[in-house]
Amino acid sequence: MSFYRSLSPLEATYIATETPEHTPFTNQYIVEGIGKLDLEQWEEASLKVSKVNAGLSLQLKGFWGWRYWDQGSATPRVTKLTTDWDGLSSENAPDIFRPFDSRKGPNAEIILIENPNASSKILFRTHHAITDGMGMTHWIEECFRALRKEPLLGSTGTINEWDIAKQNQVTVEPTIDGNCISLSPISKNPEERYCRWIRCDWPGKHTKIVSKLILASSTVAKNRHGNDSRTLFRIPSDLRKYNESSSDFTMANASGAFDIETTDKSTVKSIQRGIIQGMRNKSDLAVFPSKMYLANWLPKAMFNAKAETIKNIHSSGRYRMTGTISYLGEQSLEPFSYDNFAAKGRYGVPISLENRGIFIGASNTKDMLSFSLGAPKALVTHEELIELGNELHDAYNAL
Repeated sequence: MSFYRSLSPLEATYIATETPEHTPFTNQYIVEGIGKLDLEQWEEASLKVSKVNAGLSLQLKGFWGWRYWDQGSATPRVTKLTTDWDGLSSENAPDIFRPFDSRKGPNAEIILIENPNASSKILFRTHHAITDGMGMTHWIEECFRALRKEPLLGSTGTINEWDIAKQNQVTVEPTIDGNCISLSPISKNPEERYCRWIRCDWPGKHTKIVSKLILASSTVAKNRHGNDSRTLFRIPSDLRKYNESSSDFTMANASGAFDIETTDKSTVKSIQRGIIQGMRNKSDLAVFPSKMYLANWLPKAMFNAKAETIKNIHSSGRYRMTGTISYLGEQSLEPFSYDNFAAKGRYGVPISLENRGIFIGASNTKDMLSFSLGAPKALVTHEELIELGNELHDAYNAL
């Protein structure tokens, strides 16, 4: 019997933003290391993983509120290329960040990247509408299990963030966003579209990472625009911990978010307290209002900002949020290695959101914090983004 599941309201908003040229909501994760990448070996491993994780081969079916995900024949695509791209930024990247088509698929792919002058890289990509960060992590680890010929965990769950939100009573009011500053000067080129990113590696042992990244980002923003300016940050969270209806792992989107507003009085401790209190109150479920189910029925145009709207946002210098900071936690590199390949780093590529000042995707090992820093092209050049990363590093180290 074919695997299928419902389309959640959040997933409907992700799909609404896709165009033939661009898929803003794309999960992208890079594992780099030393070794030769064998295409046939990876194709075989990917197929094995797809057979026990049906959520990877989904195609959108139906219309309006009757849309659903159905397991199609479009299993994750695996390709290989040789390039001189160093993987340290979006600059001079080959044509690998292509759009997805939720109806045609495939909505997941693996790209093996070899560079004669640098480490090998494995790029994992999915349409965000089929899975979230934790689903991506599950998929990536399954691929490496298959390559090591270890038993696969599989996944059969179908529950999504809306199902979990309906299971839980939340009394916390959602934060009203908007009128937020960025970390950069007001745009000089507001008509510029899409985003760029750089990779940052900060050696050392790190603690209180999320709170420090929030406060460092807030400090840079307020130093540039004034202490009275509004700074608001979104911190994605995994809602699977609240799921009481099934023990099966779900690859569906099951993420919520904490919204953290900072002032010139904020400290690392006060931000930590706010996050802990938010966990106790389940405020990461508050981002789903009771009428969000209507997203499945509303026209795509209501969720897809027009170029003129984006231009006006950049011209005003006021964003929906100052930034999103996504943290996947500390993890050893061992699960991302196999006989032919020894991992030496991993990092995400920021989601291309133009209605906020920055997007940080972070993870760490015991002796390295690695993250990618993304921002709208209208706000920063490549060189300015590097300088912004340095400012952020200085502010972080001062805490």
